[in-house]
Amino acid sequence: MATSNSQADPASQRQSDQAFARLKSEIILCRLAPGARFSEGELSERFGLARAATRAALMRLAQVRLVEPVPRHGFVVTPITLASIRELFEMRLIAEPQAAAMAVGRIDAARLRATNSSPLDVSSETERLAFVESNRAFHREIARATGNSRLFQLLDSLADEMQRLVHIGLFGPGVSADEQRHADGQHEALIMAFEAGDATAAADAARVHIEHSQALVMERIISGGASFAIA
Repeated sequence: MATSNSQADPASQRQSDQAFARLKSEIILCRLAPGARFSEGELSERFGLARAATRAALMRLAQVRLVEPVPRHGFVVTPITLASIRELFEMRLIAEPQAAAMAVGRIDAARLRATNSSPLDVSSETERLAFVESNRAFHREIARATGNSRLFQLLDSLADEMQRLVHIGLFGPGVSADEQRHADGQHEALIMAFEAGDATAAADAARVHIEHSQALVMERIISGGASFAIA
């Protein structure tokens, strides 16, 4: 009897997951640069990936807005534009301070502290990618603690798009240890606000953190540190 299409072959699923992780890493590190165009076949050959796994990975990357399909011409890595940076951070400033306030009294601050990691402890590309994932997990803990599934989905979607910008801001050319230390301190301020049960302090800490993150990204771009074109 034929296998149902709804039952994914485990080996194919593993290949798809591996392809997704590999391509996502290349995009976050900007080795697949914003605006770069490619076909499914080109990526498969370049990274030694199965065509079916590459196709599935690209569909997932499109869902999180890291690539965009171009009809009859393959795919393009989603460009980073000044408008997209502004819009992402505007959305974060609208949603995240309120989410932080809502999470007070609901979040497990000890778990959040255990999830946190410092950009100061990072040296290799592998560690950079691990930090970006850890940073995403940190912010997901806060979003989940709001108890609002729609707000969680919104913030989770923004976090997917933010991963490249987090990497650029904290590890791009010209970033200083002081800038990384400030970012680390802002996570600590958030944790302390949750530990104190202070909703106002949590919202304020979230706002400061977002504004500092935006300043870091813009500094890397304005200084010419970004190795790709910004529209």
